[in-house]
Amino acid sequence: MSEIKKFISDVGVTFFSSLMAVLIAFPINVLLGRYLGASDLGLYKMVNTIFSTLILFITFGIPASVIKYLAEFSGDSKKQQEVVSSCVITSLVLGIISFLFTYLTSDLFASFFGMPQLSVLLKMLSFAYPFYILTSMLLSVLNGFREMTKNAWSTIVQSLSLFIITFLLLFTYGIEGAVLAIVISSICTSIFMMLTYRLPRISWVNYFQLTKKMISFGSITLFSNAVNLINYQADVLLIGYFLSSRELGVYSVSVMFAKIIWILPDSIQKITFPLISEFYAKKMDDPIKIVVDRCMKYSSIFLVLSSMFFVFFGKQIITLIFGAEFEQAYMPLNILLVGTVLFGITKSVGSIFASVGKLNLVYRIPLVSAIINVILNLILIPIYGINGAAIATTVSFLVSMVLMFYFMSSLLSINIDYGWYFRLLIQSIVIFCLYFGLSKSINNILLGSVLILMQIISSALVIPTNDKKKVFQLIGI
Repeated sequence: MSEIKKFISDVGVTFFSSLMAVLIAFPINVLLGRYLGASDLGLYKMVNTIFSTLILFITFGIPASVIKYLAEFSGDSKKQQEVVSSCVITSLVLGIISFLFTYLTSDLFASFFGMPQLSVLLKMLSFAYPFYILTSMLLSVLNGFREMTKNAWSTIVQSLSLFIITFLLLFTYGIEGAVLAIVISSICTSIFMMLTYRLPRISWVNYFQLTKKMISFGSITLFSNAVNLINYQADVLLIGYFLSSRELGVYSVSVMFAKIIWILPDSIQKITFPLISEFYAKKMDDPIKIVVDRCMKYSSIFLVLSSMFFVFFGKQIITLIFGAEFEQAYMPLNILLVGTVLFGITKSVGSIFASVGKLNLVYRIPLVSAIINVILNLILIPIYGINGAAIATTVSFLVSMVLMFYFMSSLLSINIDYGWYFRLLIQSIVIFCLYFGLSKSINNILLGSVLILMQIISSALVIPTNDKKKVFQLIGI
């Protein structure tokens, strides 16, 4: 299979698995919102936020290092075996440490956020860490080998097991059952991966030397991911601190819908990270520029179309699925969509600076954005509530996009086709103006459907003919 066909195939497989994961996980939030209400949904969101935050810090950025070094050592099976061994051994050590830390500090988290029930939930969740960290490491191994079909099936198993177990436990044990489902699904997924996929033999050869090297690289990406996490979670944490669990529950619905549109750029990024790392190691500059240009453009088309869907139909979808209690989520959703579209354009190649060794930019760009995000959240949440949080997050995402464009252009000599993005922007503004201008006189569903169809047709016209042919050939059309 040619490189372009391999790339398109990998993106397709990864996108499918991500879509399935979203479709499988989505009902969990619906069940919590409908059956338990906004307060318990907010509590569940806080538990997940603490869980993902600790996972990020405790793994020291090693998953990203695994992907990078497996790609760079392509063709050297001995070196790749050493990377996998280091990954598995280290994951077991870190899993035990994270279990002890979470179990012993659960009361402190509950006291800080003023949520007494949080203590019990975090103690339960602590048992998931050893298994979840091992699963995350193994997924990175599959990504590094570009075994995206195996990666996809593992992701689907993880999501499907979480949904089934949550459904079985939620109605009997409530929020405790939902958290227990995370623990059981983590155990099931790690066992599935160890039994299904034959990994290289684990050895201690060069373990300490290689682990030190991976932590050294990973510490840079760790800091970057940490400040990125602030961009993603600062609003959630500060709403939890300033406001109630109910308002956090309402806002979490806005965040959930706003971030759904990242499904394609996130899928692409899983491929571009090892791909660009390999191209850079082989000094193939032109293919890197082509990959970056195409990925950002096609991501932007998808993002704009997806955001239109939620702007046009979001209010009806929210009230239909979650009930009238969550209608307030529509306004912050619209605000967040602006930011997720802008940041999502560069998200598909978000690991480019790590791939090409510009490690200072890996953390400096998100750091600037995160500082702005926290400051604005501290100012705006007490004044405007959840809408203020959405504004702060959107502004920080805009800053990230601008900085990414600037440094890709100035340091990597990647030509950003600003004229293309400007035309897409004008086109989108016209569509939105038509919607808001005509929505009072024409049925919203009919009007929104027609305008989205217009956007699809106009977007298809700007895709190069050669790109269309390659996709059609791959799928047999």
